[in-house]
Amino acid sequence: MNFEFLAGNLALDFANLVHNRGSKHPGKDPENDPEDDLETYADLIAWCHQAGLLSHHQCRQLEKTKSALASADFQRAVALRESLYEVFSRIAFGQIVRPEALRRLNRHFREAMAAASLRRAGKRFEMTWEGRGASLHRVWGEITRSAVSLLTSDRLHRVRQCAGENCTWLFLDTSRNGMRRWCDMQACGNRFKVRRFRKRNSG
Repeated sequence: MNFEFLAGNLALDFANLVHNRGSKHPGKDPENDPEDDLETYADLIAWCHQAGLLSHHQCRQLEKTKSALASADFQRAVALRESLYEVFSRIAFGQIVRPEALRRLNRHFREAMAAASLRRAGKRFEMTWEGRGASLHRVWGEITRSAVSLLTSDRLHRVRQCAGENCTWLFLDTSRNGMRRWCDMQACGNRFKVRRFRKRNSG
């Protein structure tokens, strides 16, 4: 599977691993039913690789993870994704983030950072994750760090949710006028134009 990275922020891309969250009639319109791109541990590893968080070698090593540990890592990934979506979707609509949602995200962040350390990298420093489970610790760390960086930046007001009929993907609006409406103009934007054209010419 080839994943899409359209949000302009790693944490938002991770939150976008569900399609059609906004489906009004799930089960009655299969084409627009909610669809989860993160169904298995293998999906998680594949997404991390395509996101540039894991090398081929790290992927092969993680694929050997015992089923119980893999299941726990997968459940952690889903919980993190849902936490990110809840927080940023409310921000996108100018709503107050519920205290419990923020507590959950804080818990993910603390757990990820507990496994991190700084090391010198030439003339600067970089964050690194070492020891058992270092590869996935880095994944959690980079995703949560991306979320925290956005939450504490002056770009937070640019977080948007796609205006597509069923699409609820999140993205960072970096357009000059701040009026971007679609996660992808070639997909949701074009579908909107087609529906509008058909409506205008239906009579």
